Order: sequence, then structure tokens, then C-alpha cells
Amino acid sequence: MVFIDNPSRFAGPLLKKGVAGLWIFLMCAPAVMSQGFVPDSDDPQTVFTHRYEAGLTLHTRGMGGILERGKYRGLGEVRTWSLELTTMKHAKEVRSFNPVYDQAKSYVFGKVNALYMLRLGWGKRTVATPKLRNGGVSIGWHYSLGPVLGLTKPVYLEIGYPNIPYRYLLTERYNPDEHGTDDIYGRAGAMNGILELTPHLGAFFRAAADFEYGGDREVLRTLSVGAQLDAFPTRITIMAEEFNQNDRFYLTLFAHWTFGRKKFKT
Repeated sequence: MVFIDNPSRFAGPLLKKGVAGLWIFLMCAPAVMSQGFVPDSDDPQTVFTHRYEAGLTLHTRGMGGILERGKYRGLGEVRTWSLELTTMKHAKEVRSFNPVYDQAKSYVFGKVNALYMLRLGWGKRTVATPKLRNGGVSIGWHYSLGPVLGLTKPVYLEIGYPNIPYRYLLTERYNPDEHGTDDIYGRAGAMNGILELTPHLGAFFRAAADFEYGGDREVLRTLSVGAQLDAFPTRITIMAEEFNQNDRFYLTLFAHWTFGRKKFKT
């Protein structure tokens, strides 16, 4: 057994050697990382500049499609603009059917207008955990806001004359004061009333969590889940006034499935 009579003589040189070793490691680490020695990283030199996506949107009152373009502003930050078109049903819509003719199409009794939402949004995506390898999952969130154009289209129905059993059908704009359940054969074609659109200008805001997945870092497959609010200065008529159920605010939950690509420079 060896006894050291003065340990402080050895502590000083060891401490100096340890500090020197730590300094050398910190100086050399960036150079080592720049050579690509990053565990599970496919292409650490790739810098993405833009992203382009398109997909399907489903929400608690309808469905539609969305287009989005994004520009990378830094690590984990993307500035976006989007264009979205969706249907917007009334919360109290109930499908009705002609009591005699089983082959007739369903309709919504009391619904005088169909509502569509056209949203133009600006926002920001934040990537919390980037996808560092093929087959990985990136998690983040985003928000978007901007103007929304509500478009109402009159509802047209096939009306039977004179009474059940009908002798002939006419396509007419639905009027709840004139058309009862025994008069309505079923809904008419969707293109009826397309030239009678009425605009309603408002604003919207949405926020969502993003889950980006896929087998290639350049390919975008994203699931976004969140909530959005559309607001208008006046009530939009979907149901007949006697139902007294029309709204100015439309709060919905939604899910977006989008597909696209990232544009990068090397």
C-alpha cells in the first residue's frame, strides 16, 4: 500500500489536465458534428426553404379541402399561407325522407340555404421535435388566422304536384311557407342555385397540433387536429327564420390530412 503525504500536489495537475481535456472536446465537437457524425441523422446538411401541401379537411359540421404553402424562417419555424374551402352544416340539421317514395333523395326540412366557407389564412408552424430519420415522426403545432368568405346558396327541391301520388315534379327553390312535407319529393341537383350565391365576410382563427410522418424527410404526410372559430358581423341564414337557430359564430373541431413535399437547398 502506497501513502501520499501531500495529496494537494497531485490535485492541481489533475484538475488542469481535466479542464484542458474538456476545452479540447468543446473545440473539436462542432468539427466532428459537421462531418456528419450525428447518430441516426440521415442528412444533417439539408436546409429546407419551402413546403407545399394539399389535402382533406374534416370537421364537426362538414368537410372540404385545403392548400398550404410554407416558408422556413429558422430552425423549427415555418411561416404559412393557406386556402381552404369547406361546407358548413347547421348544428340542428336532420335528414328527412318522402313518406311514400323510397327512391327519392333525402333533404333537410327547414333548410333554406347551404353554407360554404372560403378561408384565406396566414400563420405559423412550430416544430417541437424534428424528424431526424426516415420513418420518424415530427411533432409540433400551428395557428392560422385571416378573412373568411361565407357563401350561401339557396336550396332547391323537387316538388310534387298536385298531391300524393304525384303526377309530375318541378324543381323549385325551397319556401317553407309554401312547401310542406307532403309536397316535397326530395332534394334537387347540387348545381341548382349556384348562380345565386350570397357573400358574407368574416374572420377566422384556428389552432392545432401537428404530427408529421412518412418514410422520407422530403415528403410531407401530416395529420393536424385542432379547433377553429369562424365569426361574422351578422347572423347567416341556413335554416328558415321560424326555427330561430341561425348563428354568427361557428366553433368546430377539425382534422386535416395533408400530403406534399419540402423544397431544399444543399
